[in-house]
Amino acid sequence: MSLKLSPVILYEKELNQQQFEIVKNAEGPCLIIAGAGSGKTRVLVYRVCYLIEKGISPSNILLLTFTNKAAKEMLTRVEKILGFFPKGLIGGTFHHVANLLLRIYGKEININPNFTIIDEEDSISIIKEIIEKTEKKEKFPHPSKIKEFISLSINTCESLKETINNFFPGYANLISDVEKVYKEYQKVKRKLNQLDYDDLLVYWLKLMRNEAVADKISSRFKYILVDEYHDTNKLQAKILYLLAIKHKNIMVVGDDAQSIYSFRGATVANIIEFPKIYPEAKIFYLDINYRSTPQILNFANDVISHNKIQFPKNLLSVRENGVKPVIVKCRNMKEEGIFVSQRINKLIEIGIEPKEIGVLFRSRYQAGELEIELSKLKIPYIIRGGLRFFEQAHIKDIVAYYRVSENFKDILSWRRIFNISEGIGEKGIERLINLILKSETFDDFKNEIVKLKLIKKGKESLEKQIEIIEKVKNLSLSEGIELILNSGYARYITRKYKDDIERLEDIKSLKEIASFYSNVSDFLSEAALQEYSKGENPNIKNAVVLSTVHQAKGLEWKVVFLIGVCDNHFPHPYSAKDPIALEEERRIFYVGITRAKEDLYITYYSYDNFKYIPIKKSIFIEEISPELYEEWDLTF
Repeated sequence: MSLKLSPVILYEKELNQQQFEIVKNAEGPCLIIAGAGSGKTRVLVYRVCYLIEKGISPSNILLLTFTNKAAKEMLTRVEKILGFFPKGLIGGTFHHVANLLLRIYGKEININPNFTIIDEEDSISIIKEIIEKTEKKEKFPHPSKIKEFISLSINTCESLKETINNFFPGYANLISDVEKVYKEYQKVKRKLNQLDYDDLLVYWLKLMRNEAVADKISSRFKYILVDEYHDTNKLQAKILYLLAIKHKNIMVVGDDAQSIYSFRGATVANIIEFPKIYPEAKIFYLDINYRSTPQILNFANDVISHNKIQFPKNLLSVRENGVKPVIVKCRNMKEEGIFVSQRINKLIEIGIEPKEIGVLFRSRYQAGELEIELSKLKIPYIIRGGLRFFEQAHIKDIVAYYRVSENFKDILSWRRIFNISEGIGEKGIERLINLILKSETFDDFKNEIVKLKLIKKGKESLEKQIEIIEKVKNLSLSEGIELILNSGYARYITRKYKDDIERLEDIKSLKEIASFYSNVSDFLSEAALQEYSKGENPNIKNAVVLSTVHQAKGLEWKVVFLIGVCDNHFPHPYSAKDPIALEEERRIFYVGITRAKEDLYITYYSYDNFKYIPIKKSIFIEEISPELYEEWDLTF
């Protein structure tokens, strides 16, 4: 029987009962609570096909996704199922669709349709130029941080003052200055006929508030389908409400249990409040999981059940019985790294491919010790979305002080130190490098510095750096790192990088790693070997993946290790006094758990080697019913 004659019968064969009910009956406002691994993409794709088969014009359908890649994959699958590409169907990200609409209707709200879209780098460059002209330029953090304030303010629909006070209270003294920079930033873009990514959504909302234009747009899109609705922000929710106000055929698909991007402006409130916005809304559940074993899902269900703000759900597995997750108690971060690396080595020996293994963590700094242990065993690994621990600029900057203290002629390390010193430009750096090459000893170099022509600020910076290098020789590695941090490097990090907090956490982790080494030479050898090891493995595509949970969302592995699940590390300390933030941390933990298909190991350690204090397991582990997991204690 042909597809055109009986799509219903054919689709029913391709979908489970839950999926088919949605594809067939999702008229009006519909909320699809799609649990992890439950086939939500399949439902969206088949719903689009079903509508077209029913006679709905493709140009009346809008499919909104969160990445261009997801949109492309869905549209390709639609074409494959139908046997042709439905002309007029629009599928893409919010920003993609906003761009299309502003090109057509921009004039109605005084936007020149020939505008150019500037990327993040261009935006930051404009802001940097504005800051350079201000009297308080020395007080500002990196321009990318200012852009983060602005973007978060726009996407949360809050004022800059509210955003800075709520998310970045350490910069509250700069509120009025940031507001001035923002006004000037808007003027520059308007003058140059430029829009940034946030502007696309701001002006799309403005279009939807223009009665004549809104009627045209909402009349066209009779069916709106939204993927990853739990990741939408307030601005996007407002756009969607006005977009669907005419026909109310809006189907949103998401999982409140996987809402973990509040730091980008996403809010779980959008999905939670959908039934209040649309009292007539139908709610469908997709809770049949095709990814994980029953034991892993029972564990995950128990974890998320402790959240109060949620749609209660219970994921069910279609897979055969597996093994219980294992919770492993280690003595410290180093022994945690040893256990995980040795366990991975054993799994590879019994036939598990490295690429089938994922190691996840709450924060990037938690993987530093593990990287060292993986390298020792020559286990190939990649860091998802970033550099290896010892390849990162801020780690290399700290290590540079120790390298020059051990080897006075280490020009590359000297150059790093000079580059982070205020008042020393390129010409000054070259003169200093030449002086080092001519000098026999560190003392010779110090004695010759007075002859150099440097501005006052440059001379003061240089004297300070030499003082630090001399002091670290007489301190333990951890104490020396703390000295470098407190002698101006922490301030440098704040001014240079947007992700200053994460980088400072990395350096804290470096202190803990360093605490396991009794001398500088061994520590430097380990750091050097870590950098060198990146080019050793020809089969890097078949490598263990190390990733934060945030970057692992949407991925899956046969075996998953969740490491560092300790009090004050996971959940993140900032959530300690905030019940809403704690619930999001629990959702992050849940997302990590549900990446595992067959085996799950959760590790924590009981002693902080740097602070010399015992630490507890995470509250998230303490909440779990003991019968749902095995426990291994490696501290005896």
